[in-house]
Amino acid sequence: MATVFTSRRRYRVAVNSNDHPPAHVHAFGKGCEARFKLNCPDGPVELWDASGDWTLKHLNELGSEIAVEIKECCKVWSEIHG
Repeated sequence: MATVFTSRRRYRVAVNSNDHPPAHVHAFGKGCEARFKLNCPDGPVELWDASGDWTLKHLNELGSEIAVEIKECCKVWSEIHG
């Protein structure tokens, strides 16, 4: 799993090296996981699913952070998955 960045709340945002389309990232930490579709190359970022004790506010914040990093997320996805 290739970490793309760490969120402000210290969740790891990563691309799984053994994954499937569509292009997406996983966010991990504190017993939670969420997946966000990237819609490369320019978004919009969309919440795909989530498990754990997330709040809607936190998921929205994380989606916004991923949107800021969309180019890097898509680059890492492309480097791993073509």
